Amino acid sequence: MWPPRSLLASFALALFALYLAASLSWAALNTARTGVLMVRVRGETPFQERSRSYSPEYAEGIATIRRTIPREGAYLLINGTPEERGGPFWVKYDLAPRRAIFLGDLDKLDNIDRLRKRMPRAARWVVIAHGPYGRPELIERYRFVQGMKGRGGA
Repeated sequence: MWPPRSLLASFALALFALYLAASLSWAALNTARTGVLMVRVRGETPFQERSRSYSPEYAEGIATIRRTIPREGAYLLINGTPEERGGPFWVKYDLAPRRAIFLGDLDKLDNIDRLRKRMPRAARWVVIAHGPYGRPELIERYRFVQGMKGRGGA
């Protein structure tokens, strides 16, 4: 026969107490690590934070672009890596409040006439994102279009 109800209830209570002890110790350890990190990075500039989180090359690329494109400006954003790794999203976030016009993947931009129609005149710059850790490229729109023509995008 089955064990008595009180034995099952005691067993369930013991399992719950074990689970609670394990999860509370993990939560306390995680909280302590986060607290130590908060103290260690206190006073970091956005440039230092980007350098620590991504890479110094990425942070320098973002800083250069932020100095070049005015806050109320616009730019054309292109994904420079063939796989989806989120690079354009992070670049767009780090360049806010500048307005991004996403054109797609660099390897899929082939028709230069159709591409030119999608480019608003207000966007004088093209930013090519290279994954979440790669340095984003800043190119003048005219030079980008000339490079696309030279690449064979007719």
